[in-house]
Amino acid sequence: MKNLYGVILAGGRGTRLWPISRELYPKQLLKLFGNKTLIQQTFLRLKKIIPSEKIYIVTTENFAEDIVLQLQKLDLTKKNIIIEPSQKGTAPAIALAMKKILDIDKSAISLVCPADHLIVTDTKFLNSVKIAFSTAKNNFLVVFGVNPDNPASEYGYIKTKNNKIEKNKSYAVEKFIEKPSGEEAERLIKEGCLWNSGIFVWKNRIILEEIKNYLPKVYENTDINSPELYSLIDSVSIDKGVLEYSKKIKAVQAQFKWQDIGSWKTLHKLLPKNFDGNVLNENVFDLNCQNCLIYGAEKRVVAAIGLNDLIVVDTEDAILIAHRDQTDSIKITLEIIKSKNLKQCLMHPTVYRPWGSFTVIEEGLNYKVKKISVMPRQKLSLQFHYKRDEHWIVVRGRAKVELDGKIFYLAPHQSIDIPVASKHRLENNGREILEIIEIQTGSYLGEDDIVRIDDIYSR
Repeated sequence: MKNLYGVILAGGRGTRLWPISRELYPKQLLKLFGNKTLIQQTFLRLKKIIPSEKIYIVTTENFAEDIVLQLQKLDLTKKNIIIEPSQKGTAPAIALAMKKILDIDKSAISLVCPADHLIVTDTKFLNSVKIAFSTAKNNFLVVFGVNPDNPASEYGYIKTKNNKIEKNKSYAVEKFIEKPSGEEAERLIKEGCLWNSGIFVWKNRIILEEIKNYLPKVYENTDINSPELYSLIDSVSIDKGVLEYSKKIKAVQAQFKWQDIGSWKTLHKLLPKNFDGNVLNENVFDLNCQNCLIYGAEKRVVAAIGLNDLIVVDTEDAILIAHRDQTDSIKITLEIIKSKNLKQCLMHPTVYRPWGSFTVIEEGLNYKVKKISVMPRQKLSLQFHYKRDEHWIVVRGRAKVELDGKIFYLAPHQSIDIPVASKHRLENNGREILEIIEIQTGSYLGEDDIVRIDDIYSR
């Protein structure tokens, strides 16, 4: 499979697992299973069969920095990050990636998969890819179908022209059914339909021909160097826009265990439970609770008494309380929160950067207080602000501060003022984490009031 490339779609909006997932920090960046995030697991899975320099990631500007931060130690080739000018669905994202790879290799065949799926047994995944690859060589668009274990309404279904599906074979697809009702899903399962995994294998040339046939505007306007053209595209999925119409689709039954973590209800089903059917983390103490998922924040204790079939998620700045069967309504609730201009739908108080992290402790009119943590041997960019002054107090470690060309060294309990428009940089030359408290004052305190002069991370 020398001409096989990997494409990871990583543009999710982070709404379905709110509040641990946020619009600017979606579920693919979270550690939900094991000690690696979902996108790290996906990258490593592809890396077992595809060289890292041939794995591409399609995402938006909002997620790119976090993705690089998580994957740089796994040999991500940074130039293989493809930035969408805006989120327009999977069809334009796929078209962008297919065109870029085709410019490099005219015989390219791509394995396309989302960044946030849970897949068990990588060896079986490899076997399924081999079958799909051999089918795709014959100019078919191959989709991995998953044998359903329940009539789930949150997935799409695939009806093949042969209801008796066997492993190691591919089958022509009769039609796709998008998110049916519970009753219809039961009927589809009886008819031998498969879940649509959203994982595909195809020749770049063939999928681009089909996009040109069925979505000509997408084909014409997916130019990564022309954001104004990209903005003219209507948001559309590859399933709705192409696969439902193409006559070149074949399905391969996935031999591996697969799960799209689409809701808190799904997560409750997947995670280990106690004798009463509860999923609890270490900060939760329950009494007479059954079939609940209760997630406590690090700095608080949650006491739950007499609860049944509930999802309770407590984070630093938001709490979710929902019935297990109604978590699909989170998206509606988030739209209301967003209409009130509240930040809780967008980001967490703690934000990660290549050099470390910062946490917003308190903010109000014309002031903001942060805790900034800088990892050993790391430094922030040389920068200045137009609209704010800052005051830094060292609470741990030793800080090297560059301020308008002069160098200062600060120990714990020492502080320094950073006037508006002054050029400054914070650096940690030590072997332990550097922590400072930063007090900002000014008429505007947004993160976009940063002008970078020099940055080792090329931001």
